[in-house]
Amino acid sequence: MDNVRVRMAPSPTGNLHVGSARTALFNFLFARSQGGRFLLRIDDTDLLRSTREHEAGIYEGLRWLGLEWDEGPDRGGSRGPYRQSERLELYREQAARLLEQGAAYRCYCTPEELEAERRRAEQERRPYVYSGRCRVNPPPGRSEFVVRFQTGSGEVTFSDLVRGECSFETGLLGDFIIIKSDGYPTYNFASPIDDALMEITHVIRAEEHLPNTPGQLLVLDALGLPRPRALAHLPLILAPDRTKISKRKVPIFLGQFRDWGYLPEAMLNYLALLGWNPGSEQEIFSLPALVEAFRMERVQRSPAVFDLEKLTWFNGAHIRALEPDRLADRLRPFLPRLDPPRLRLTAEALQERLERLDQAPAMLAYLDTPPSPPPLDEAGREMVAAAAEALATATNTSTWTPENIEAVLEEVRSGHGWSRSKFFKILREVVAQPVAPPIHHTFALLPRAEARSRLEAALAAGSQATASPDSKGEDP
Repeated sequence: MDNVRVRMAPSPTGNLHVGSARTALFNFLFARSQGGRFLLRIDDTDLLRSTREHEAGIYEGLRWLGLEWDEGPDRGGSRGPYRQSERLELYREQAARLLEQGAAYRCYCTPEELEAERRRAEQERRPYVYSGRCRVNPPPGRSEFVVRFQTGSGEVTFSDLVRGECSFETGLLGDFIIIKSDGYPTYNFASPIDDALMEITHVIRAEEHLPNTPGQLLVLDALGLPRPRALAHLPLILAPDRTKISKRKVPIFLGQFRDWGYLPEAMLNYLALLGWNPGSEQEIFSLPALVEAFRMERVQRSPAVFDLEKLTWFNGAHIRALEPDRLADRLRPFLPRLDPPRLRLTAEALQERLERLDQAPAMLAYLDTPPSPPPLDEAGREMVAAAAEALATATNTSTWTPENIEAVLEEVRSGHGWSRSKFFKILREVVAQPVAPPIHHTFALLPRAEARSRLEAALAAGSQATASPDSKGEDP
């Protein structure tokens, strides 16, 4: 497609959540797959809730995911400004045009009068739409007003790339507000105007905006502005109980997942499969692979369920796919006290066992907190003694590596005919904790002297435990 232009237009009224991230991703994938441009626009006309702090959070979240935009408030572009709060005069000019041509009118109704209309509609069991009173008989002597768009009667039809042909009766829309009493535009007025003037070719957004579409198209038609070349409304994301997703049911904010040690690659991979099917059995995708595979016709109509366990599985798969040096870089915020060589060794040690990066500190707790020596039976003492002797004689500081430690312990184990599971379990309990890296890495992450000390402490504790019953009650 020629000159494809899409946009992400979040409101800076809260933290970036997975629904907005999925919408941004689909816009990004479509633009990049078509050689087009991806714009970021900040819809900040909610005076009470919009903040620059939340706007900065949007930038941070999208950049964490790797979804860089081509035009936006911080980058500029030929169709700016890219904050709606900086485009207010433009909206007022367009509203004045509609008033002049009779497509809009001032409404002086009070909130109390409008509430009375709503209650009357409820009593009569009919859908509420504004009566249009101010269109034909505005109350005199009032100065405060909103501007309403006159929808008239008829039908609005459009084609949706996901939903197919859609049709709405305009009479069911009512004369909706386009300029609020504070002079700020409503979403259904500002958004379509911006899309047209920014030459957005494809409006790709969440299904919850589908009911807004007919009114927005009527505004464009009345102003003589072009409709988008195409619209696409993405399926809902549901909670596991198949109700609307919310923070009370599952984690939804992007920052939470980052803090818990989810990789952006895994989050992108998982979000892409919420409502899109690649048409193959492939599940693991990089961002370039998603761009290559993405086709809008494979976006599904049915809702997608957000499954935290599945996301965690994806995260583990992407952790295991990282090069150890890159994994070490990702682990640094979670293990700030480790120096680079030890962090690199930690990455190798934990790579096969981590599902989330924030699990790493618990797996390494034994480094700072020695275990209480467990009681050892005769077989256990023999295993610990053999391991201690072999490690003392066959390794030194320069050969205290996972590879050498593994070879020494394997030689001891095979020489005595011990089972791997029992031998390594005893050693892990003596020097570390039940949940720890593979045994050779468990030892290697400890300083050699500390590992030897823990083995000797376990043997000493075992000797005291076996000697004390025989000596109890005897004279010194």
